[in-house]
Amino acid sequence: MKVALLHPSLTWRGGAERQVLNLAVELQRAGNEVEIFTTAINNRCYPEHLRQLTINIVQAPKLLITRNSQKRTLSSRLSGRFRSYTDDLPAMVYLGKKIPKGFDVINNHNFPTEWAAFFAKRKLNAPIVWMCNEPPFWFSDPSKRRGLGKINLPLFNGLDKVAVDYIDEIVVLSSIAARRVEDAYGRTSKIVRSGLNTELLHRASGKELRSKYGFKSSFVLLQVGNIARDKRQKDSLLALYYLSKKYDNVKLVFDGEGSTDELTTLSRRLGVEKKVLFLHSCSDDELAQVYAACDVFVFPAQITWGLAVIEAMASSKPVIVSRKSGASEIIQDGENGIVIDEPNAENMAAKVEKLISDPELQKTIGSNAYSYTVQNLSWKIYAKNMVAVFEQTINNFQKP
Repeated sequence: MKVALLHPSLTWRGGAERQVLNLAVELQRAGNEVEIFTTAINNRCYPEHLRQLTINIVQAPKLLITRNSQKRTLSSRLSGRFRSYTDDLPAMVYLGKKIPKGFDVINNHNFPTEWAAFFAKRKLNAPIVWMCNEPPFWFSDPSKRRGLGKINLPLFNGLDKVAVDYIDEIVVLSSIAARRVEDAYGRTSKIVRSGLNTELLHRASGKELRSKYGFKSSFVLLQVGNIARDKRQKDSLLALYYLSKKYDNVKLVFDGEGSTDELTTLSRRLGVEKKVLFLHSCSDDELAQVYAACDVFVFPAQITWGLAVIEAMASSKPVIVSRKSGASEIIQDGENGIVIDEPNAENMAAKVEKLISDPELQKTIGSNAYSYTVQNLSWKIYAKNMVAVFEQTINNFQKP
């Protein structure tokens, strides 16, 4: 089978990037031909994977309207407000039209590649399988519906729904994601769980990292993920504040990309800045050591999955997860993790305190979490399940 994988860009280390690259690697190992098409790439994004794959960088010609951060001209302001039209749409049109013929299936990942897939399908006459990790932001972010959003939203909806009508199969990671897709597009979808490298995560010790940062006698909380509002890192920081009133040895580690200014300012205001560490792991090996070095993994984010959650589980760590996160669907509360209905700081702190006071429970939950991931989740299983979707979609595809 020859597969064209589409991703907007491969320029940073995120869960979506890790997912598409590991899928490509596993598809190749299984004997499939795979090529990735994207608009940008750099070595910050998992170079250990990139070097194994065929990556096509397709960049659209420069547009007449450009943004200039130093000169706030009318045209630059309009370009910023209408970026999906001035940047994203032309880039995706160009990307879709540049994919050559000969592929059996187009597998696009993440917004706005559904637009590129639409144009690719018209040229290649091949079926599309969309790995929809999250429907576009305007469906879920109320702030995007104010001001110019009142104009943009109907235009975005119309454009996006036309493209999605041409998609043959939609794949999601969780029931939460499936409901969001149905709300946004009126379409059903198939659930295929993401994978992970359990062996790498399980063999990491974390001792060197704990020694390096003076964590030998500390109880370490960890949250992994790029800094963003929907990841709710502020709630984790506030939980640390509540715990610090009672426990002197509790620390909090954030690992991910993005500006830390707001979190740093808040930690100073709360008086816990010396208990917070910001990291940015540059490889899977480094990240595995970070997971191994923590005692409890916290994840208040309310998103459709949470790859970091299952990675922490594979590291034998108890995880505390919001019920509104897709990853909570694989957790049996109190057995292989802890699920909280409302992941505010007080609730998180209470659950962490329960684990601090019961080391045996902490160990049991972590052990059960590891067993679950070994039995049910791997990149090989993920790729195998995606191939089954590809094959069924190809068989059902009606060529004109």
